[in-house]
Amino acid sequence: MRQRPSRLRLADALGMTRAVAPGHEAVALPGGSRWLLLGLGPDPAALAAQLPPGADVRYLECPAFFQAAGQAWRAAIPRSWRRIDACDAGEADNILLHTQSLQLFPQFWAPVRAALLLPRPPGTDAAGTVLMPEMPGSMLAPAIARALAEEGFAVRVVSRAGLLERLERERPALFLSVNCAGLDRFGEVQALLERAGVPVATWLADNPFHVLSGVKTAAWRDLRLFVTDDWFVEPLTRHGARHVRHLPLAADPAFFAAAPARPELAGRLLFVGHSAFPGKEAFFSGLSPDPDLWRQATAMLLRGGRPDYGWWARAQGMDTLWPGLGARRVGCGAEESGLAWRELVIREAARTGKLTVCGDAAWTALAGAAFDFLPPVSYGPALASLYAAARFVVGAVSPLLPHGLTQRHFDVWAAGGCLLTDATPGLALFPEELTRPVTYARAKDIPDLARERERDRDGLVAAWRAHIATHHTYRHRVRRILECVGELRD
Repeated sequence: MRQRPSRLRLADALGMTRAVAPGHEAVALPGGSRWLLLGLGPDPAALAAQLPPGADVRYLECPAFFQAAGQAWRAAIPRSWRRIDACDAGEADNILLHTQSLQLFPQFWAPVRAALLLPRPPGTDAAGTVLMPEMPGSMLAPAIARALAEEGFAVRVVSRAGLLERLERERPALFLSVNCAGLDRFGEVQALLERAGVPVATWLADNPFHVLSGVKTAAWRDLRLFVTDDWFVEPLTRHGARHVRHLPLAADPAFFAAAPARPELAGRLLFVGHSAFPGKEAFFSGLSPDPDLWRQATAMLLRGGRPDYGWWARAQGMDTLWPGLGARRVGCGAEESGLAWRELVIREAARTGKLTVCGDAAWTALAGAAFDFLPPVSYGPALASLYAAARFVVGAVSPLLPHGLTQRHFDVWAAGGCLLTDATPGLALFPEELTRPVTYARAKDIPDLARERERDRDGLVAAWRAHIATHHTYRHRVRRILECVGELRD
């Protein structure tokens, strides 16, 4: 009686020690004697016992798995089985795929799975079509889709289930997502699109390392990445990204049609924002800022300093932001700094006696200040009308983006409002003569800045509005994406 081997354990592609579980799925079982095994799993001898006598077996195994599994595992492979270097499903009657292999070595197996799903890449080019994944609730996706349409492209929103069917028919010009929406942790969608010859681009509007923290394949390094904050270009490149470009946020042209619809906001300061992003507690589960660093961070905020993501990374000595939890450990401190900063901004703006806060009800307890409260409004015309109605909009950039700008840096001016912004390096995108009059470094300077801007507010709004319309709409950004993708394809 054969002794049952001990459970195979090895380091996966990310260096994590994993137990290898048995289990194969049948990709094709039409009968016949020719078998193709895609991944052998933890026990080749046990797998052999499941095959019919006389089976003609070829197998494909990830080289890293083959070496890490050890000599005893390799010795258990029947000598009659032939190892191959590439998947050729056309030469097999029956195909078995080791289920866990994709999770262990996704960069090797995702292209293999793509070849099974799409044996023949599409022969028809659809150069005028751009695919976008389903992105419910995204603020950017509708504006991007409209901008692409204005540039003459047909935008097709596809579900993951519908992607394969479309790729079997045609080869679109681009697959474009926001924050990796429509892609998956193990790179299967990316591999399928690359198999079809479709460039894949993702515009990272949020902190890129937070977006990537759930990704389990190094294949993200081959994506065409566009970051709204240029601070991330260097660390992403250092972590292996091959194509990273800075692409700031922009204004949706629809905001230029805004009209004030809230007369009660006339003459008032307006702050718009939520106290936390959805799922914050789960995202930072088990993490909290170091108490000593937290004391330093809060002192910096009072002085007008910026304990941003870069500061927290340096203070914690965190050089590796992917893979692992390093990105979230750094981000936890930056996120809490952002909350403390917004609380401080609200308290100081409330000293004018003319502040309205539009957001979640938690601000009342968090900020500890007197202000009028408005419940959240949807992004689009309703929000634009608030910007147009208020005398000033007070902005506060999240420290999660060291050089970041927010959507308000574009939308407020487009709607005919006037933004008072905290001092972020991202303001270098705009002419200094426009940014200097509306920028504060210390929250306590907000009331004085608002009083000073009363005299020249309308002239600033007109100048800003013209500048945004000329240089910073989503149509400008879409053109840049298409230019960059075209450069990489040539």
